[in-house]
This record gives sequence, C-alpha cells and structure tokens, in this order.
Amino acid sequence: MAESNATQVILTDDGIKIINAQNTADNAASGVTNLNDPNLMSVIEKQTQASQYAGLTSQYNVVLARAKEASISTTALTTAYTNLNTFMTAILTDTTKASDVNRDTYKSLTDAYNTALSNVQTALSNSFNIDIDNMQSSVAVASQAASSAAIVASQATTTGNNASQVASQAYSAATVAQSAGNNATSIANSASQAASSAVLAGSAATVSANKASADYQTLSAGVKDGSIVHITTETVIDKGVIGTAEIANGAITNAQIGNAAVNSAKIANLAVGTAQIGDGAITNAKIGSLAVGTAQIADAAITDAKIGNISANHITTGSIDASKVTVASLDAGNITTGTLSTDRLNVGKLSALSANLGNVTTGSLKGVDIVANSFSTPNGSFTTDANGNVVASNLTIRGVTNLVYNAALLGSNGSSIPGWTMGTMGYFSNAVLHDGVPSIGFNSSTGSGNWVNFAQSKLYPLNGLTGQSYSASVWFIDAGSDTSLVYSFGLAFFDSNRNRIESSLYGQPISGIKTAQPWRYITIDNAIAPSNAVYVGLQYWAYNGTGHALFSSPMLTQTAQSTGYQPDTGNVVSAGEIDGSVINGSTINGTTFNAGDIISSTYNTSRFYPTTITPAGLVATTGFNSMDGLRTEMSAGSFVTKYRAVHSSSNQYEAYDGVFSGEELALNSGFTNGIDTDFKQSVSGNQLTGQVVISPLNGLHLWGSTQSIHFSGLQMNGTGITFNSYGNIIADQASTWWRVTNFSGSDIANFGTDTAGSNVIQFNRELDVGNFQINTGHTLTSADNQAIHFAMGKGGAADIYAGAVNYTSLVKSSLLSVKKDVKKADTAYWAQLVNSIDLATYQYKSDDNTSHIRLSSIVDDVNEDKQWQLPDVFVARDEDGKLNGVDDSVLLNATLATVQEQQKEIDQLNGHNMELEARLNKLEAKLNG
Repeated sequence: MAESNATQVILTDDGIKIINAQNTADNAASGVTNLNDPNLMSVIEKQTQASQYAGLTSQYNVVLARAKEASISTTALTTAYTNLNTFMTAILTDTTKASDVNRDTYKSLTDAYNTALSNVQTALSNSFNIDIDNMQSSVAVASQAASSAAIVASQATTTGNNASQVASQAYSAATVAQSAGNNATSIANSASQAASSAVLAGSAATVSANKASADYQTLSAGVKDGSIVHITTETVIDKGVIGTAEIANGAITNAQIGNAAVNSAKIANLAVGTAQIGDGAITNAKIGSLAVGTAQIADAAITDAKIGNISANHITTGSIDASKVTVASLDAGNITTGTLSTDRLNVGKLSALSANLGNVTTGSLKGVDIVANSFSTPNGSFTTDANGNVVASNLTIRGVTNLVYNAALLGSNGSSIPGWTMGTMGYFSNAVLHDGVPSIGFNSSTGSGNWVNFAQSKLYPLNGLTGQSYSASVWFIDAGSDTSLVYSFGLAFFDSNRNRIESSLYGQPISGIKTAQPWRYITIDNAIAPSNAVYVGLQYWAYNGTGHALFSSPMLTQTAQSTGYQPDTGNVVSAGEIDGSVINGSTINGTTFNAGDIISSTYNTSRFYPTTITPAGLVATTGFNSMDGLRTEMSAGSFVTKYRAVHSSSNQYEAYDGVFSGEELALNSGFTNGIDTDFKQSVSGNQLTGQVVISPLNGLHLWGSTQSIHFSGLQMNGTGITFNSYGNIIADQASTWWRVTNFSGSDIANFGTDTAGSNVIQFNRELDVGNFQINTGHTLTSADNQAIHFAMGKGGAADIYAGAVNYTSLVKSSLLSVKKDVKKADTAYWAQLVNSIDLATYQYKSDDNTSHIRLSSIVDDVNEDKQWQLPDVFVARDEDGKLNGVDDSVLLNATLATVQEQQKEIDQLNGHNMELEARLNKLEAKLNG
C-alpha cells in the first residue's frame, strides 16, 4: 500500500515568522510564574501571545492557499479563524497594559480552530495520495514538498508545545487564586449562618418572654365578668382572682373537674353558687373528703337536681309519698295498719302464703307447674287421679315434627355444627345444656350499631305450602351482657335464591342484662309463609354491644302455636355403627370417613387407609409397594401427588411432588432427609433439585440440571432436539437440521445439527449484527455508514485474505505517532532490491481459460533452491511464520524509492544533456559563423 505523505506547502516569509514566534514564546515563558489571576492577561503574556498569534496567522494563510488549490472546503476553518481573530484582536490591541480575559472562551475558540485546521490538513493529505498516480512526472517536486512539510511540521509542533506549556502554567495560577477565593467565601458563609442562628434564638426568647408577661399581666388584672382568658404559658392563678361573677351559669360540668380536684382551699366562701354548677356536675369523686364546708355552700345552693343518690338513713323527718318509693324487700311485720288489696299482691310461689286460700274462683294460672293429688274439669269431662289414671270424654293426641335439622347439635365441634350455618362469632357449647341438649353461644362484641347473625339453621323446603302457619320456640340464657345489647330469636322465610324475605320476618328481641340469668323460654307463634316463600329457617342475632348468651333446644313446627322441644328424630345418626346398610337420598355429616381397612404394609407407619375424607374437606388416597409410597391429596383449589422412595443408599431418599392449583402446575423433583412414608416432608427449598412450573400468568418455567423440553418429531429414533433449563438447544444424535420457517413453509434459517458437521448454517434473509448487515446480495453493509474494522482480539488490525479487491481509495495508516526508530530511507538500497525482483506472468490453478494473464513477483514456496528471485523483505508471512505472499505495502514504497533514484539519474542526465546542448549550440554557432 502507498504510505501517506504530508501535503505540499510553499515555505514563504511566514515560515520565518513561525520561527520568530517560537523564540518570542520562549522568552515570555520566564514571566509566567508571576501570574496570579487566571482571568487577567499580563503584559508579558500579551506580548508572547502576539508573537505566537502572528505565527498562527501565517500558518493559516499557507494552509488556506494550499486547500483552495486542491479544491478543499475551508468554510469551517475560515469561520473558526475569524471567531478566534475577533477575540484575540480585542485583547492584543494594546500590549502595554494587562487586560481581562475569559479563559473558557479562549480555550473553546482555540480548540475549534485546531479541530478545523486538523480536518483541512487531513483532507490535503488524502488529496496527495490521489496524486500519487502521477508521481513519475513530479517526483522531484514531491521530494522537495516532503522536506518542506517536515520542517514546517517540526516547527509547528515546537510552537504548539510551548504554547501549551504557557497555557498550563496560567491555568495553574488561576486554580490557586480560585481556591483562595472559595475558602474566603466558605468562611463568610459560616459566619453569616452563625449570626442568623443567634438572631433566631434571640427572637424566640423574646417571643416566649412576651407571652409569659402578657399572661401574667392579664391574670393579675383579674378576669372580667363573663369574659374568657386564653393562657398560653404556665401561669399561677392567685387565690381569689376568679370569683362567682367570673364563672358563667352552668359553666362548670363534671368533665371540667378532675377527681378530688376541688377542696376547701380552692373555693372561696360563697365563691361558687348553684347557677355556676351544672346539674350532676360534682360527684364524690370530684371533691376530696371534707373539702367543702358550710361556709363554701350558700343556703339552698344545692337542689335535687344537684344530688344523684341519697341514702334513706339520712331521712329523719317529714313524710314520704309511697307512690314515689320502690321497695326492694318489705318486712310484713312492719306493716301495722291499713288494708292490703289482693289485686296488688304479686306472689312468686303459692307456698309463700301460709294461710288457706280457700276456693280460687277467678283468674288464671299461667307458666307454673301444678302438683296435685287429682285434677278434673268442673264438669268432670276430664279427670286424673293420684295413680295417673286419665278419664276423658273426648281425647285427641297430636304429635308434631321438629323441622330444625340437627336441633340436638349432634356431631358438633367448635364452630362446626352439621346442618347449621355458623357466623364467626357463634360457637358450639356442650358445657351449657338445657335438659341435656347442647347450645349455640355468643361471647363477643358486635361493635356499635352492628347486627351480627351468628347462627342459622338449615333451610327447610316448604314444597309449595305457602300461606301456612309456622311457629318456633327456643330456650335462652344470658350469662351477662351489656344493657345496650339486644339478642334476637328469628323465624324467617326465604325465596328461591335463599334470600331472606324481609317483609315476612318474625322475631323476638331479648335485651341484655348485666348479671347472669336463668333459662328463659322464647316463643314465636302463627308466622304465615308468604306466597313467594320457598324455605323457612331459624336465626340467632346479636346487636349493639358486648355480651355472653346461649340458645338451646330450638323447635320449628308447622303449627299456629309453638310447642315444647322435640329432637328431629331420623335426621342425624349420632352414634353406633351402620353395617350392611344402604343409605339413599340422605346427607351424611361426620368428622372423618375412611374407606377400606388400614393398609397392610411395613411402610404404613402412620396407619393410613386407602381413602380418607377429613372434616376440613381433604380427600386423600394412599398406597405402598415394595419400591415406593404414593399419595394423592385433593382439597379446595388444590390437587397434590406425592412419590416417596422407600430404599436409598444414603440418608437422601428420592421424592417427587406434583402440585396443581388454580393458577399453576408445579412438578418438583428432589429428596427427603430420611424415609418419608408419612408424607410430611415437602420437596422444596434445599431439598429441591429440579422443577417444572406451568402457569397462565408466567408461562413455562424450568429449573434444575435435568429439566428440559424434548421435541422428537414424527419418529422416536433420536432425530429431534432438546431445550435445556438454560434455553440452550441440544440436538439428538441422529438430528440433521433445526429450521426456522415462515407460515407458508419457506425457510428463514437452517441450522445444521449433524454430528459430522456437513450441514451448514444458512440464513435466507438479511442478517443484521449490530451495525453489520449481511444480505443475500453478496454485500456486507455498515448500517450507520461508518467504517468497518477488522481487528484482532489481542489488539491491532487483523489480516484479510481475499481474491481480487476492488476499491475506490486505499489508505495506509502511516502516522508518525505510532512509529518508532524512524530513519530516512536509503533510496538507492531499496531501488537495488526492487531491481533484483524476478517478474513473471502466470495464471492461478483455479483460473479457467477466460482468465487474463497475471503479472507479479513470485514467492517460491516450492523449490528449496529458489528459482524466482524475491528479496525476503518483500515476503509476507502468516501468524505461524509460513510464507503467505507479497507484502505490497513494502514493495510499493520500495518502488517509490526506485522512482526517486531514477529521477535523480534523470536530473543528472538532463543537466548533462543541457551541457551537451549548450556545447552543441556553441559548436553550431562556430560552424555557422
């Protein structure tokens, strides 16, 4: 390849100016150390810059003229020089005085000029390479230009280095000055902040003092009648400052007075009157013992509105209206006069009356137990004697059916009661019984204003029997509840969607009582089923408070009148075994259901049945054989299969879990620590060795070294491929191709997968790799229109092997900055080497009869005794040192040296010819003379 040379430069007087500018810069450097202001250009620096700038201007004119001759654009260079010249002219107009200078602007303008200058010089260099084709006619001129360019380049380099040194020293001085300024600024800021903090602290203290002083002055002056004083600080109130006139009527309530807060020392005599204290405002908790004496309370100041409760022992005189008094217990011995009317007598038990009652002829006995020797109706139509014999003129025995499913609460546990719908606050109790029947309890808080349904019986279908009467009863006991709490026993009808019909709701409210109460009997009678009713049932409710109560022995009948409790016989089988029976059309409620007998296996240490249904709804099947244990578990929203090996050579036993839930299917492989025939260990965490997860949310996930997806194709003969857990593609042993095709079946890419390596990798579309585009038109394209580099991984350019290379320009990197041991070539020596080369015409063995005859030197890699002369310096070798071909780069430049030598000889011959021509002319003149 041709080596790049500098462009032709005509050395004029400006070159001398460059040399002078260098001397001036050297003299100016001695004064740089005195510069202490980076934004000031001193007289010494200005004189130095003036000389250097004159050299820059001379250089600019030379390059500008050469570029115009080569038709190279100088717009950017001219603009950059004009901007720099405008800036420098203003500064260098007067070199006897220092001037302000913006170093950042100066640097940016200088950088812009240097960049533009470099671009033009590069273009001139490229232009010179194009002119090399005409080198035979201009070798002498090229040689002279090269020498001139080297001199100019050397001078320019020296000038640039000195200028750079001057700028660097000035920048250092600027940095020192800037650092000092920054320190001063920092100290000033710190002082300012301290002063501001002191002012703020003083202001805060002043405000606090002003507030305290204002409070004190206000209270010291006294409080005006009916006025309100806001105290912002802790201020002592002198005794007697606030009198009765200062307290508005009703202004003091119990909320304003703390317990034992008021004593005699706090209230001046007659200071507070009745009008100032609200009704019930002062209780014994607010007044200390003996704190208020007679002197503190004005006559008639306390009225009945001010007194809560008064003990009867403090009443000594006067009369009491009995209608105003409720007596808890009255000793009859204290009744000495007057008459007691029987219509005002309420007796709990007749045994409390010791006198003979005689004949009771009016009224009725309700809700009592009658124990008698005999019983009869007035007309004798119904009689019973002491032996229990019954004689009746007309006797009908009517039985009723309890429609409450599992009214006896059989098979219940905690909040689980077969047949009942339990709320979160309801629970089963077999500790509180009514006549041996368990109960449903409530022991919680509903919160303020909330209705809570804590239990509902199984809905009973009406089967179209609307318009009929239904009644209900239950036994209720209150163990102590808020008086605000209301319980409700409800008989409700429901539509076809099992929604309660609110317009046909029958309920009995029961108010809470603070203390525990005995059992009470609650009834609901004659509830009519509406026309849209499909079901009927009972409900237990609680409302608005905290309490503890229980319901027992519920009864629901299709009658107009409620009846006593009867169990729902036949609904629930509560005990015993059912052998050899068939159960049809029934609901079976129980705790655990086991199918078959306990599995007979030495590995069945947990005594599993073949099939088990737990109360929680888990259905499990289990099996064992001589090699493994298997178990399947099905519960709400989950299906789990488990495999456990029963043999292992170590403590790790092979195990697999398959988990299917609503959102994914997970297949786990791993091990258990020790044998796990009770299936309690999970194949997860550090016991997991592989996993396959299929999810509609996250797709397919593979984890583990053994997890893969295998595609066998149409045959099971190992011709497919496998995707492993890393997504890598692994071909089967007999696989040949892995293809990518479009919808119509046309190949997009074919990847050869055969073990022999015969099948290639084919791309039938353009392949884009970064900025490289390899298309099907035999073209390698740079997508961003930038150069393409062939580099070696270890650094440097890579060799390229090719046939004929067609190019528009060939540039060889010949930068001095990357070279060492540079010496002037001995052109005569290189010309001698070139002249020793044997040239030959030939054709390559691969050429056909249409190929043209080739001409070049020959690298003899066949004969030990070389038959073709080619100096070794022109021979190229590969990385292994083997003969590779001719190094055209060296050969081309050697040829250039040969041309230069020939030109020297031509010049000598031309001089000799001119001398001969002159002698000939003289000879002709003599002959003609």
